[in-house]
Amino acid sequence: MKMTKQSTNIQRSIIFSCLIFLSIVQQAQANYLDLGQAGSFNALIFGDMTGYGSDVEGRLAVGGNIKLNHFSVGMELSSNWDQQDTLIVGGNLEYTNGRVYHGNARIGGNATIDETVGFYSGDNPAQTNGSIINSNDLDFDALNQEILSKSQNWATFAANGNATLEYSQLTLTGQNSGLNIFSITSDHLANTQKFTLDIPTDAWALINVSGTSVSMNNFGFFRTINGETNQVPDNAPPVRHDGSLTQRVLFNLTDATSLLLHSIGIKGSLLAPLADTVFYNGQIDGNLLVGSLQGKEGEFTGQVNLYPLTPGSQNTSPVPIPGMLPIITFVLSGLLLLKRRKNMIGSMV
Repeated sequence: MKMTKQSTNIQRSIIFSCLIFLSIVQQAQANYLDLGQAGSFNALIFGDMTGYGSDVEGRLAVGGNIKLNHFSVGMELSSNWDQQDTLIVGGNLEYTNGRVYHGNARIGGNATIDETVGFYSGDNPAQTNGSIINSNDLDFDALNQEILSKSQNWATFAANGNATLEYSQLTLTGQNSGLNIFSITSDHLANTQKFTLDIPTDAWALINVSGTSVSMNNFGFFRTINGETNQVPDNAPPVRHDGSLTQRVLFNLTDATSLLLHSIGIKGSLLAPLADTVFYNGQIDGNLLVGSLQGKEGEFTGQVNLYPLTPGSQNTSPVPIPGMLPIITFVLSGLLLLKRRKNMIGSMV
C-alpha cells in the first residue's frame, strides 16, 4: 500500500525542519566571533567620521565623509601593506597634518589633502609607501548588512556566564573553555567603576549589551586568572602588551543608536553598527565598528590600537542558541509520528 499524500507532506516537513536545525547549528559554529572581511579593519565606520590629534594603528575604512587633522593611519602595519589600501573612504576626505604610514588612501569622493600629509613610514617623506587613489571598490552597504546580521545573531545567544554589579564593581564570570556569553545592560556600564572579567585564559567572551543609549567612561578593566585579579595593561608604545587578554573579547551593542566613550581604555573589540559614537580622551585595544564617529571639541579623538579580534575555532563546542529546544522537540516528534504511520501502513499491507 502506498503512502498517503498527507504522510508524504509530513515527511517533507520533517526533512525541511532537519535542514533548518542543521543550518542553525552550522551557522553557530561558523560564526564563532568571526568578523569576516570587516575584521581586516582596525576601525570601520559606516557613516561619517571626524578625527583630531589621534590615530588608527591599523586599517581604517569610512563609508561616508571623513575629516582628519593631526591624525595618522597604519603606524603598526607591516611593510606588507605598502601600496595596499589602508585608508578607504566611500565619500569625501579632508586631511591635514597627518601621515599614512603604510599603503594607499582610496577615496570614492573628493580628496582634499595638502602637503602636510605624508605617505611614508621612515624619516624621508620622499620614500613613499602609498598614494591617493580616486576610486572606491569597497561595498560598504553589503559590509554593513553583513556585520549588522552578525551582531543581531550574536545578540540572540543565550548567556552561559554570570554578571554581578556590587558596589560599582561589575564582574563577569564564566567557566566555558570556548565561548563565554554574558548579557548586561547599558545601566550596568553606566554604574561601573571597575570592570572585571573572570574566564579561562584561552577562552572567548561575548558581552551582549542591551540599550539604545550606552556610555562607557571612567572605569578600569581587570582580569582574574587563577584566582588573582590584576588590571589589564594599557598599550604604551614602544612597550606593547601581547593582546592575550584583549583579542578574544567582544562587546556587542546591537541596539545602541547613541554611544559615548571617554576617559577609558577599552580592553577588547566593540561592535555597535547603528551607533552614532562620540569617542575622546581614551583608547580601545581592539576592532572598533560603529555607525559614525566623532570626537569632542578641544579633546583628542579616541585612539584605536591594533589588537584585532581573534576568531574562535570551529572545532570548539557549538554556540548555544535560545529557541533550539522547540526545534529539536518538533523534529523528534515528527520523526516519531512518521515512524508510527509507516508501521500502521505496513500492518495494512
